[in-house]
Amino acid sequence: MSEQEARQSGGSPEASGVTVSDIQALIRRKEEIEAQIKANYDVLESGLQVDDEIVEFGSVNTQNFQSLQNIGSVVQHSEGKPLNVTVIRRGEKHQLRLVPTRWAGKGLLGCNIIPLQR
Repeated sequence: MSEQEARQSGGSPEASGVTVSDIQALIRRKEEIEAQIKANYDVLESGLQVDDEIVEFGSVNTQNFQSLQNIGSVVQHSEGKPLNVTVIRRGEKHQLRLVPTRWAGKGLLGCNIIPLQR
């Protein structure tokens, strides 16, 4: 409340009951909420995305990959357990953790993985 508003309402800025420590506490709370929002956003952003090139999916990697059945087997044996996945996304390597889970659609991942055509 400005001094002018305080005078017009018949009070003083001090009469509003807001202290500097109240404002500092609100600022700290705002920063905590923003950090929590960013963490939640990062979780939403970390799933597989269109055009991700998977270079490691659990125990399957570029050295031992034979077919998509390898990935399917890892997914089936990892239901409900975190699975480390490494992808190349727009030229950068990203580490993901996926948890294969039953959902309303087909499969456990909620996406369709196709072989890369080179």
